[in-house]
Order: sequence, then C-alpha cells, then structure tokens
Amino acid sequence: MELRQIRYFVAIANSKSYSEAANNLFVTQPTLSWNIQKLEEELNVRLFYQTNQGLKLTEAGNIFYEKGKDILIHVDELTETIQQLHQKENKTLKVGLTVLFAIQYMKEIVHFTSTHPEVEVSLIQTGSIKLQKMLANKELDIGLLSFPIYEPSITIENLNTSNPDYSVAVVMPYNHPLAEKKSIQFSDLKGASICSFSSNYVLGKILHKSCQENGFQPNIIFMNDNWEVLLQNTLITGGVTLMPKALERLSNYNNLKWIPLNDKANYFKIGIAKRKNEHLKDIAIRFIDTIKKN
Repeated sequence: MELRQIRYFVAIANSKSYSEAANNLFVTQPTLSWNIQKLEEELNVRLFYQTNQGLKLTEAGNIFYEKGKDILIHVDELTETIQQLHQKENKTLKVGLTVLFAIQYMKEIVHFTSTHPEVEVSLIQTGSIKLQKMLANKELDIGLLSFPIYEPSITIENLNTSNPDYSVAVVMPYNHPLAEKKSIQFSDLKGASICSFSSNYVLGKILHKSCQENGFQPNIIFMNDNWEVLLQNTLITGGVTLMPKALERLSNYNNLKWIPLNDKANYFKIGIAKRKNEHLKDIAIRFIDTIKKN
C-alpha cells in the first residue's frame, strides 16, 4: 500500500466520481482505476460500488475512508513541520573562527550578512582545536581555522586568498634577556616565564609539544585565550608569549618586541573546515564563496 493510493482513494470518495477526482488530482482516469484496483486486491475487499447516484463506499470503504483521512492529515502536518524546520535551518549559519581570522575576514563577513539579511549568522570565536571539536560534534556548520587536523571526522580545505597563512612570533618586553635575538627557537624558552594560550588553541598545544621535544617542560605562569590579555600579562610579568605575527599591527603595546619564531612549528596554513561525507547547506556554500573572493 502506498500513500499515493490512499490519497487517490480519499479524493474519489470525496467527489464520488473517478473523472472528477482525476481532474482534481491532475492524473488520468485509468491511473486512478488501476491504483484502486491494486488497493482492493491488496486488502482483499471492495471499497466502492456503483449506483445511479454515483459511487458509494462499501462498509470496508467507509472504514478505510475515515482512517485514510486521518493518515493524510498527519502526513501533511508532518511534511509541513519538516519543511518549516528545513527553511529555518537554511536561514541560520553557525561559523566557528579564531579572533585573528575574524579580523582578517570581517570585510567579507559583513558583506555576506548585508547581502543575505534573511540569514542569522552566528560567529563563535575560540581556538582552532576547540573549533574542530565543536564542528565534529555538530555544534557548528563550518569553521575558518588553521591546520593541522586533530579531529578525524572533519576535513579542512586550504584557503588560498589574499589573506596569508600565519607565522608565529615570540613577544616580550624590550628589556627581556631574549629581546636582542633576531629569531627565537623553542630551546631558547627553557626557564623563561611564559604566558600561553590554552590547549583550545594550536599555539597552546604546540608550545607543550615542542618544549617537550627539546627536553623541558614550559614554565607557564599565566594562561588565557584572549590575545590582548596575554599581551598585557606578558608586559606586566616580564615574560614571553607566542602570538600569530599578524596580530602585531593590531596591538597597542608599543613596548613589546615581536621576534620571529625559528622552528618547524612557526607557520600554519588556514582553511575552511567541514565534516567529512556531509553535504553543506546552500547558505554555507554561499558564505564560503564570499570568503574565497578575498
């Protein structure tokens, strides 16, 4: 039994005529006759009988008619509910991105929101590692973040735009013992007081890993995920911190020196992250296209 057959049957019962029902349903009369015949064969009952006043329902037909109407009402309500949900989902977009990328791509984001006023765009700002977890857990639609990939259920497409991938600097006061160096290696940070991003950020995770590879544990005296707070505490404590070099031009701390990190982990590509084997909704594709025009 198919839903279409129930709909055909109810339409015929309402009009008491195959020809009128066929016109209302925009199908041929033979199509209706064939479907009702198949339905009666499956149920092993007659649903209609012919009279001078037109078609009449048999006892079984009356029962099927009442139950069939209820089924169609519930199906139509369910269809409408799902369609409304789909429309709502297509009008919301949750984008995860780091503060650096939010700054770099704000022009494109503003352009997208202004040209798509019907879309509610939520920007969730945190570190790339946490964003990858949120994306894997379906808390985000897409992410604008940096490699490497830590979550096996996501993929990152390299983003080739005018905004560069980011390199890393070690930031410190000008009177710090390391401030005279032209570049810094992780081995130079042994014993240094470090203000660090948490493990939500790639830089926080890389710091621990790289220091351990150089035979020591980092001396972290302060941890925070706000880059401006980290810079302020670096200045106050006289310590050092690792920062994306691109943030230097946005910093208001002129008495801090930004020295390039000379290490294999001093350069990170950026990209658009999404879940593997999952089709993006149209609005997410349009958002990505806007970002790529940078």
